[in-house]
Order: sequence, then C-alpha cells, then structure tokens
Amino acid sequence: MRRVWKWLFAVLILIVVGAFALFFLLFRPVAQPKTNDLAEVFNHGSIGNEEAQGIPYWIWRGLPQLFPEHLPANADGYRAFGLYWRAGDEVPVGLSVKTLGVIERVAPNCAFCHQGSYRLHADEPARLVDAGAGTRVNPQAYIRFLIDVGADPRFTAGRVMAEIDKIYDMPLWERALYRFVLIPATRAALQEQGRRFAWMKDRPDWGPGRIDPFNPVKFQNLQLADDGTIGNSDMMPLWSLADVAATNTRRFSLHWDGLQTDLYETVVSGAIGDGMTYKSYGGTEGELRRITDFIRLQGPPPSPFSPARSAGDPYHVDAAAVDAGHAIYAAQCAVCHDAKGARYRTPISIVELGTDRHRLDMWTPAARDRYVAYEPGYAWGFANFQKTDGYVATGLRGLWLRGPYLHNGSVPTLRALLLPPAERPKQFYRGYDLVDADNGGFRSLPDTPGAKFGTFYDTNQPGNGNGGHLWGTDLPPEAKEQLLSYLKTL
Repeated sequence: MRRVWKWLFAVLILIVVGAFALFFLLFRPVAQPKTNDLAEVFNHGSIGNEEAQGIPYWIWRGLPQLFPEHLPANADGYRAFGLYWRAGDEVPVGLSVKTLGVIERVAPNCAFCHQGSYRLHADEPARLVDAGAGTRVNPQAYIRFLIDVGADPRFTAGRVMAEIDKIYDMPLWERALYRFVLIPATRAALQEQGRRFAWMKDRPDWGPGRIDPFNPVKFQNLQLADDGTIGNSDMMPLWSLADVAATNTRRFSLHWDGLQTDLYETVVSGAIGDGMTYKSYGGTEGELRRITDFIRLQGPPPSPFSPARSAGDPYHVDAAAVDAGHAIYAAQCAVCHDAKGARYRTPISIVELGTDRHRLDMWTPAARDRYVAYEPGYAWGFANFQKTDGYVATGLRGLWLRGPYLHNGSVPTLRALLLPPAERPKQFYRGYDLVDADNGGFRSLPDTPGAKFGTFYDTNQPGNGNGGHLWGTDLPPEAKEQLLSYLKTL
C-alpha cells in the first residue's frame, strides 16, 4: 500500500511540475514595453486576447508567403486586408504582439477596425488616420484567410518551419516547441475558427469598411442560437468621444443602434468580443483605460477642403457657399448631429429614419439580457446595455473621411446622400482611398479608379438597402451645393 502511495505522490508531483512548466512556457503573460504614447497603445496595445486569439509570431509571419492563393485579389501580404503597415513596425496597425510564456503572439486589437487611411491625390502615398472609420479594412477577409489556411492540408510543420528558416535562425528549444506543439495547436485552433464562423456562409459579405459586429458575440460568447439576422454595418470612427460622457440630465448612446451608453463598458465588451477573458482582464485593465483615454481625446485630421485654397485647387470651396451651407446645417441637421443638439446620440426611431433595419434587428433583447449576465461567477459590472428601436445620429467631424454614408455604408458620397433614395447609386465600389473632391467621400463609382481598386457593393443585397434619411433631399439645387460645401469642411 505504501508503494502505491509513493507512486501516486510521484505522479502528483509530475502533474504539478508539468502544469507549472506548461504555464511558464506558453501562458505566463509578459507585459508589453511601457510607452507614454497613447496612439501607440491604441494601435498596438494588447486587449488581453492573446491566449484565445493569438497566433505565434513566426507562424503568423510566414502564412502570406505559404498560402498566397488564400489572400484577396491583388494581394500584398497582410496589406491585402486594408491594414496600414508603417515602416519599421513589427506588425500592421491593429495588431498587438505580446509574449505569453516564452512565445510572442499576434492578436487583433481595437485599431484593427478603427483605423483609416486616405490620399488627396492619386500619385501620393496613403496617410494613416488614427482611430478612423476603417474604410479600407476587411476583417471578414482576414478571418476567411485564417480559416482557409487552417483547412489547407499543406499547413504542415515541415512547410511552416522551412518558411520560418528563411527569415529567422530559430534556436533548437524554440524549434522543438514550434514543430511539435505550436504549429499543430495553431492548425487545430484555425480549424475550430472555421466551425465557429460557419454561420457567415449564409449571409451577404461584409466587404471592406464593414463588419457584423455582434453576431459573432451572440453565437460564440453568449451562446445564443443562430437567428438568421444580418448585422452588416460600417465601422465607426472613434474620435472625440469625450463628448459622450454622461451629464446630470443626459446619457449619450454608442454604436449605430445605441446599444450602450457608457464608453468604458463599450471598450471592455469589445475586448471580450475579441477574446479577452476575466483571467486576462486584471492584467489588461490599465491598457483598456488608456485606450479609452485616447479615443476620448483623439480627433480627426483637419479637412483639406478650404476657401483658403486657390480657386483651381480641387479642394477649394467657396467661402460664401460654406457660410450659407452652415446656416442650412444649423436649421436642418444640428438638432441630431451637433453635440449640443437635443437629439444628438439619441436613438431616432427606424420609422422616422426609414433606413435599412437589419443592423437594428440583429441586436435582440435576449442578446442584451445575456450580455448583462455574461460569464456567471464573474461580475463585469455591465449596467448600460439596452435595446432600442432606431439608429443614433453621430457627430459629423471628419465627414470627408467617412464615406460611404449611412450606418451600412450604402450611399457612396455626400452628394448622393442629398438625393432622393430612388436616385442614389444602386451599385458602386468600396475600399478605395482616394478622396472624391467633387462629391465628398471616396472615389467609388464605376467610371472612377474606385472601380479598379475597390470592392463591388450592391444595394439589392439584404442589409445593404440605401433608403431613408430624407433630410436635405428636398433642398433646391443651389442649397444642396452650399450644404455640400459646408459638410466637406467638417
């Protein structure tokens, strides 16, 4: 009997030592280097999702070279997904690198969707816009790329290690860890991702600049049944959100349908949706609060449209027209879109708006209730989720960088938004970054370079409807031009 106890004790010791070694090698979080640059924290800071979403760095680096056929057309590595990759950065904007144990892992953060880029002239390089509307980013294409890689029988340890050997002289201990543990585990995780996102096959594509933000949360995190809803909507810019702080008399709504009224809860719930857990929250809370500080303070770049430009400049706007347009805006738009307006960031009934309601119907009372009670046994303190019956009118700063327009990005330009719905373009192209100096927004119509470099958008698809929002559509032609001149300058 004593011998049995000795064996059991030895097995127990081995289990404890093995668990400790596993934690030390693969899961012990190592803090990222400290920085006082809040933009850097926003663009590359960890949101605590590396354990759930993180891909070992050297595997991630090699995937575009190993599987170029799974990249979108006109592929250029990870830039093919519309991500902005600054020279000298380890990864593109919107991805973090954090070490767990002894292995660096790459995972998406808030900036993956909330980044922007643009060009004023076709022959100049794109400029990064921190916390922008993500008009070129295609998160669905990135998800599909990883799913396709995981399902590809050529994703073997031999091929991956051969690719890594081209760029990194890996030490023996790390080589063994990658070959026998990390590559098989990554392949299995990507295959599981394919099963978790199978519901996407039954819905219209998101396309660049858009995402179905809460159906993944509903089906995976909240474990609600697939209800067939379509939440496809534009990714919002995260600019100047200090003005959504609650006052003694008002709370301001966030997200297109106003499902939240607290900025920090929005940041935390977003991180949960991307893989953060209560176990990683403690080590991530400080970074999430710094990200929140950044989006409170960060504003859009100044508009290039100005009366100060010479008359022949494509970004010149007439001063008298801008003044007249400002008066029209104050009379017809400010009550909803100005930060001091009575209806600012208040859900406006879908009956009054008349826009496509798919995004509104995606967020259900059951989803609200389930998220409030998320993760039994752990109190997140969520107190500001709600179900509404309309969409929120946001501020219009940086409007020149936010095309296409409406919550689902179904109207390509500001000029088109001032047309009756029946006269708005039915089909256009999204995802090109050259500003449309004539019409406001980006070049997007069939007879522009947007057709060559963008992605086709069809308003006849479910969730893509371009109706509603009739304000300004009945103005005389001269008044429309004046309002357009003013809106370009915001």
